[in-house]
Formats: sequence, structure tokens, C-alpha cells
Amino acid sequence: MSPLEPTKAYTSFHDGNYQPARAITKVTDQEGKVLYKWKDRSKEIWNKCTVAKMRQLLNETTLSGTARKAYFPTDYVGGKTGTTNDVKDMWFVGLTANYTTGVWMVRDKPSNLQSIYSHSPHLLIWKDISQTAE
Repeated sequence: MSPLEPTKAYTSFHDGNYQPARAITKVTDQEGKVLYKWKDRSKEIWNKCTVAKMRQLLNETTLSGTARKAYFPTDYVGGKTGTTNDVKDMWFVGLTANYTTGVWMVRDKPSNLQSIYSHSPHLLIWKDISQTAE
């Protein structure tokens, strides 16, 4: 599984609807006239109760779990950390009230990242991106 897959999946925890991720949401001309916009239809995949429970669990991870360093005061922050057993990669997929972002850290030549693990660079990168976007 690539880091993009859980990131795309977590977008559904905003409101229970899934819509494909897009790096570019629309194309406009110099005057702001929309030249192209995707016509993706969102699809409901989670009910409101499930979304509320997932958001609570993901939020707890940032308040008192493995993603505490990703937390910052805003309307909502939640997410999930991950790594391999031998710490050859570190990832975090998180969401705010408006955005879902995934950060994956790995070396070009797989090797242990234990020496930087406690610094949580993946969480700090995610936090920086998310605070800037808000």
C-alpha cells in the first residue's frame, strides 16, 4: 500500500463521503474564469455515527497518543501514525477541518530510522503543512 491510499481513504472522515483526490482542483484563466473543473461526484460510504466515532478516535491520537506532536489548536486535528517493524519508514495521515494530508518518510536506500524516530519529523512536517494551509 502506498501512503496515498490511506490519505485518499481518510478524506471520507470529513463528512462520510468519498471523492477522488486531486492535486489541482480547477484550471482558470488570468481573469479567474474556470476553464476546467473535475465533475467528480462524491459517494457516501460512512454514516454520520461512524464518521463521528472515527473522528473522535483520530483526534485522541493527536491529543494523547502517538501523534501528539502533530496537534495544534484549530477546529479539528486527527490522524494515524505508522511505521514498519524495523523503522525503515515513518508515516502520518491526518486531517483538519478542511484538509487531509499524508506524510511518508523513507530513505532512498532502505535503512533504519530509529535515530530520528523520537524527533517525529513526519509529524512536524505534517503540522507545518497543515498550519500553513489553515
